[in-house]
Amino acid sequence: MQRKKNIYFYATLTLLLMSLILSAAVSAQLILVNMKVKIVEVERDSNRLQVRVHEGGNKDVQYVEIDQNTKFSHNMQIYSHSGAWSSFHEDMMIRVKGGYTMGGHVKAKQIYW
Repeated sequence: MQRKKNIYFYATLTLLLMSLILSAAVSAQLILVNMKVKIVEVERDSNRLQVRVHEGGNKDVQYVEIDQNTKFSHNMQIYSHSGAWSSFHEDMMIRVKGGYTMGGHVKAKQIYW
């Protein structure tokens, strides 16, 4: 009888732990991006850039999200966030490396020009 109780206890504990693990938020980026884009609009308040893909014929505007982990560089020189934001302007060509978010935006890991 004691053995059955132990089995039920461990089965319940296993199911509880699995439900906690499976319900955790996933933030992995499954589709990686490395593209050359042209800035359409700089949205500093929203921490994002509106861009149009330069390589290929796609004319749709995409959003590039920038966070505190994004790295910036120009001609092998590292830029700070404030320095990069002051450098960005409309019609500027940049290269973005990162990944797509669940919302379809690009989350930038590195931006260089």
